[in-house]
Order: sequence, then C-alpha cells, then structure tokens
Amino acid sequence: MRVTFLNPSDDTDAFFATMVAFMRRAADDLGIELEVLDCHRSTTTMRERARALFGRPVAPEYLLLANEQSLVVELLPLADARGIKTLLFNEGLMVPDRQVLGHPGERHKSWLSELVPDDRAAGHLLAQSLIAAARRLHRGNGAVTLAGLGGTYTSSSLLRINGLRQAVTESADVTLFEVVPANWEIDRARRETARLLQLQPDLHVIWAASDLMALGAAEALQAAGKTPGVDVVVGGVDWAPFALEKVRSGTFAASVGGHFLDGAFALVLFHDHHRGLTLPTNVKSHLALATRENVERCERALARRAEVDFRRFSKAETPGLASYPFSVDAVL
Repeated sequence: MRVTFLNPSDDTDAFFATMVAFMRRAADDLGIELEVLDCHRSTTTMRERARALFGRPVAPEYLLLANEQSLVVELLPLADARGIKTLLFNEGLMVPDRQVLGHPGERHKSWLSELVPDDRAAGHLLAQSLIAAARRLHRGNGAVTLAGLGGTYTSSSLLRINGLRQAVTESADVTLFEVVPANWEIDRARRETARLLQLQPDLHVIWAASDLMALGAAEALQAAGKTPGVDVVVGGVDWAPFALEKVRSGTFAASVGGHFLDGAFALVLFHDHHRGLTLPTNVKSHLALATRENVERCERALARRAEVDFRRFSKAETPGLASYPFSVDAVL
C-alpha cells in the first residue's frame, strides 16, 4: 500500500523531523511504501505539491494531511474527487473549517478519519505544571502572575490556550496578565517576551504553545538579566529534542509532548483500513508531561524508536485490542 505525507515543514524542524523518523519506522513494520513531500512551512508550496500529486496518472492510495493554515478546506475536496483515501492529523479543524467540511465520511466519502492530539488537555497540563513550579520557587508567597505565547489564531494554539485559561480559573492565586500570538516563531516569541517584561517586570510564568516559542522566551529572559527556571518559570509543547535538554538543565520547567508519534499512529490506521477494518472517525492521541524528574525516560522514547514494533498498535495485527492505545506512555 502506498501512502503520501504532505509534510508542512522539513527535516530542519525538530518536531517534524522526529515525526517522520517514527513514521518511517512504522512504515517498515507495517509494509507501507511511504512518500514524504516536504513543504518548508509554505502554504504556496503545499498547494503546489498537492495539486501535482492529485494530477499524477497514478495517485497514491492514501494521503496524510495536516490542516496547515486551513489549507485542508481547499485540498480535501480535491483528494476526495480523485478517490484518495485521506486522514487528517496533527492539526485539527477550527470551527469555520468544520462548518465547510463537516465530519469524516459525511460530505467527502474518501475522508476516512481524524487523528489529533488532545490540545486542550495539553495546554491545561502544561499550565498546571508551570504554576506548581512557580509556587515551589516562590514558596507560596503571593499570587502567581502568568503570560502566554500562542501560535496563530487559526490553529491548535487556540485549544491549548483554552486549556491554559481553564487552569488559571482553577487557581485563585494565579493572574493571567496577557496571552499574545507569536506565530510559532522563535524571533517573535523573543520580541513579545521582551515587551511583556517591560509591561510586567514581575512575571512568574511564561507558558508557550510550542517549545520553539518557549526557547525564544527563555532567551529574552536571559537578555533582560533574568534566569529561566530561577526567576521565571518557562515551558512549552512538543518534546522537541532541544526542549528535553532544556528541561534536563532546568531552563524549562516542563514540556508536554508525544504527538510526534501521531504520524506513525496514522499509518497504523491506514494499515488496518487496508486490511478491511472500519476505522473510528475521530481518534485522540494523549500527550505526556516531561519534567526534570522523568526527562530521561522521555528521551528514551525518542532515542529507541528502532525498538518499537508498531504492529502492536494495530487491531489487524493484534487481535483482542479493544481500542487503539495511541499514547506516548504506551510506546514508553
């Protein structure tokens, strides 16, 4: 069976490079011919590569598609018209996109399923961990003041921010100063953090919707003469390899991640569909928290991908599975 992944980024991106590495491992386990088309964070490139793919004399049987900048609204109907079985993953649909596309199999018969991380839970888990770390640092003296760095307003960042806001409302001693969009960019995160520090010099926590933006925040703190992890608690989402190193050193208090496995899990779903199984139309993957206490275990998940047999996650290959065990803890 042939699967094409329209990769929103490329191998210079720590998150997507890790995702593709695990996808290749899963493809070997499951007997899948995997093609990866890098799009270098360019919606123009993604659109061009998708249209070229749909125009091939022989199209792939299966397509993995992330909702980069809502481009799936344009591309999913084209894939359906060509009869390419599609799974939407990693970046889910926001409300306007959902209103256009509906749900898998509803308006586009070749759209099989969605596999997305529980982004709201991820944002909530990160916020809880950072707030607890700030309380330990300040020994419970006074309220905790927190600022957030989001991605874009048309992405999973909104769900992560909703999780952040939920955690704040659950904590009477926490004040949310401001949440600003940093567009997933390290330079913009650095600039926004510098601006936030000018407005609120006594920030205790900087929550970031990605590890890369958390790194920009940490660099801005250092430039302002503050020590991340000592003066201000910082953390992000992704489990990027550099972020786990920052957790180990204490620069980051936490990183939430594991959704780099979603590409491999998506291949499991395609494999099972190819074997005649009916797929659930919506699957959530569950993320995990990396802190200084468990970071070595998390790093093993990245380093030991050759030891993972993804056939164990397949209902077709492992009779008796009641549900898909799609979580980083299952891989660990």
